[in-house]
Amino acid sequence: MSSLEGALSDDGAPLLRSAANTADITRRRPQGSRIAEWYETRSRDMLALTTVLLLLGIGLGMWVYGTLPTSDRDEHPHEYALSTERIREHLTQFLDIAGKHNNSRSVTNGHADSAEYVISQLHAHGNCDIYKQSFVSPVWTVHKVPRFSVRAPVQVDYIFETDFQVMRYGGQSATIDNARVAIVEDGGCVAERVGDVAGKIAVVRPSTDCSLFEAAFTLEQMGASAVVFVRSARFKTPSTARVRFTDWKEGDPLMTVPVLSVTHSVGQLLQTAAVSKLRIDIETNTSIDVVKTFNVLCVGREGDSHSTVLVGSHLDSVAAGPGINDNGSGSASTLEIQLTLARIKFKPHNRIVFAWWSAEEDGLLGSRHFARELAHDWKNRWTSDVGVRWEDIALDLNFDMLASPNFIALVHNGTDAPENARTGSQRIQRVFEDYFVRHDYPYELTDMLAGSDFVPFVDNGVPAGGVLTGAGEFKSITERSKHGGLANAALDTCYHRDCDTLLNINMLALDRMSKAAMYAVSTLSNVHDLRGYLNDASGIH
Repeated sequence: MSSLEGALSDDGAPLLRSAANTADITRRRPQGSRIAEWYETRSRDMLALTTVLLLLGIGLGMWVYGTLPTSDRDEHPHEYALSTERIREHLTQFLDIAGKHNNSRSVTNGHADSAEYVISQLHAHGNCDIYKQSFVSPVWTVHKVPRFSVRAPVQVDYIFETDFQVMRYGGQSATIDNARVAIVEDGGCVAERVGDVAGKIAVVRPSTDCSLFEAAFTLEQMGASAVVFVRSARFKTPSTARVRFTDWKEGDPLMTVPVLSVTHSVGQLLQTAAVSKLRIDIETNTSIDVVKTFNVLCVGREGDSHSTVLVGSHLDSVAAGPGINDNGSGSASTLEIQLTLARIKFKPHNRIVFAWWSAEEDGLLGSRHFARELAHDWKNRWTSDVGVRWEDIALDLNFDMLASPNFIALVHNGTDAPENARTGSQRIQRVFEDYFVRHDYPYELTDMLAGSDFVPFVDNGVPAGGVLTGAGEFKSITERSKHGGLANAALDTCYHRDCDTLLNINMLALDRMSKAAMYAVSTLSNVHDLRGYLNDASGIH
């Protein structure tokens, strides 16, 4: 028997039924009936448990949804109408275009086709009047690795990019053999102080009294066969700065003779050698081609035209790569913002104008041309009405690189703007900060001094602002602890390289930053008395 068989209850009755009694019950209750009853009981229990779990799940889901920044609870519906996936579809098109044009969307490669794609999307799904604004841009190309050698008094072959560099826009191709050297004092700024440089290679230390171009062009005009700038000792590598007017326009001069930069140590050797015996060989294979290009403008049909919100992003890439982050991410985002606002039938109080600039990578030449024509009434052979007057532009929003792989969310610091655009720029900064604070996203302020298409606007008194995610600068350990990603690594390792493809896009960054752009556009375009708001300095210092 088992261990319980024969056990008694407290009153002495058997605790277990006898086998006969059990058999009798079994005969009176068929086994199938007992199984069915057990199954029915368990089914009711399972149904009840499932119902409870389902209700708990629905409740939890409603609670979680209620904590998310939804359009209803958050009262900012426009940013949630924006689709990051549709932005990515535009980026795919940009990459396909680059693939047909030497893996580039530069002014001389795939920019024009990128612009036509934007225009086709605006015609099909947008809500604006479309204009092209044509101008010319000088395009600098290095076709072959240059050569720079000292032939006498001893033979020394210097290393490209380590010891010397051909500066951007540093003249056309040239072969110079066994040339004499002229050491130029006072930076080459004043022709009367230069001395005899005719037929010689002018070696000069830059001066703060004039620009690199002004010095180099002066020396070229005096007959120098080449110009070599000696870099300051605080820099370890030669310079790649542009030797050209910053605000270049059609008709302005460009360098013809080669312009090189050498490190401080190389410069010391050149300047201390016996000049009468020093001989140099230079060979460059470069070109400067002046080509026609154009900006694309999408002028809104609704809202107060006298308080226009201008939304800009550059559409071109460098020649070295397809530019999917720089700046496909910004230009695709602004394109989809326009299409989204059209789709949801957004009614702005202030007119919105979208602009896709060309030749940004050649020195902000597209946005500079726009400002020059509208603010200063400068005209070229293609000048025509573009649907906008300078005095109607209340502010400029600029979006350049929104999806860097090792990103930091950056907001332009309006305090850096010139005094006549500072208060409004600080107001724009506050709008972007509101977005990041509201979502509890980490962000940093970054300077607004140079480097992108906001410059021509703040320089001409128009407040500006924007967001970005960084380029070649490195992320610190402190920044990594706040923003994630990799410390001691570039924010975009493919910046201005051929690997700036779709694989270089951080979709989380693209989502956050494009929605920040949408929030700013929809918010500022709905501010009544926008100019009064931008000029209100209370509480921003």
